[in-house]
Amino acid sequence: NFVLAVAGVIIASIAAFFIYELRFLRAPRLEISVPAKDITVSDGAFEVRGLTDPDADLTLNGRPLYSGKTGEFSERIFLVKGVNRLEFEAQNRYGKTTREARYVVLK
Repeated sequence: NFVLAVAGVIIASIAAFFIYELRFLRAPRLEISVPAKDITVSDGAFEVRGLTDPDADLTLNGRPLYSGKTGEFSERIFLVKGVNRLEFEAQNRYGKTTREARYVVLK
């Protein structure tokens, strides 16, 4: 029974290691909550919000955005009249990237 218990601990340790390492092989999570979809607005000041992995580098149209310890972010931006493309990009330290785009039309 002791041999089986040791084998079980070894197998569980190996499985936990691979699960931990898989975390680094995937691209970071990027969820845009505002705007959740493409929208039309009448106010030129607009706040974007969302969530990413806490260790990801986040940009909006190439400009860095700060995300908190939990990965939440919020930024007030100013729109130009017409169509505004918001390109969000989250990149982890291994170079894996997730991109999301939203279009906001300012009337």
